[in-house]
Amino acid sequence: MELMMRVAAAALCALVAGLLIRQKNPELALTLSVGAVAVITLAALRMGTGLNDLRVLLRERFGLSEIYMQPMLKCLATAIVSKLTAELCRDHAQTAAAAAVELAGSLCALGIVMPLLVTMLKMVGDFL
Repeated sequence: MELMMRVAAAALCALVAGLLIRQKNPELALTLSVGAVAVITLAALRMGTGLNDLRVLLRERFGLSEIYMQPMLKCLATAIVSKLTAELCRDHAQTAAAAAVELAGSLCALGIVMPLLVTMLKMVGDFL
């Protein structure tokens, strides 16, 4: 909870500073936004340690192979990066670029999970 409060405070400070800077120097406001996103994302990574614990638990308790876990984590990382990038583009009036980033993120995620989908379909086919 304490970390989330710090993240919220950093975001609000960046927001106020960005609003003050944007009118006189939009390029600097973009730089501030990117820096704020980087700092907040690094802070959020500390909250993500539970994902590693979950990965270990699933592997140990259910015998889930690392081959299945890696694509899911890569897909999660792809979603986070594409969402943050698209929102930065949207925040600076680049909606077409934001849409392109979201499309690219969706296609990358699909490409990452495709081997899992093929494996799942083969397993279902074997049951029939």
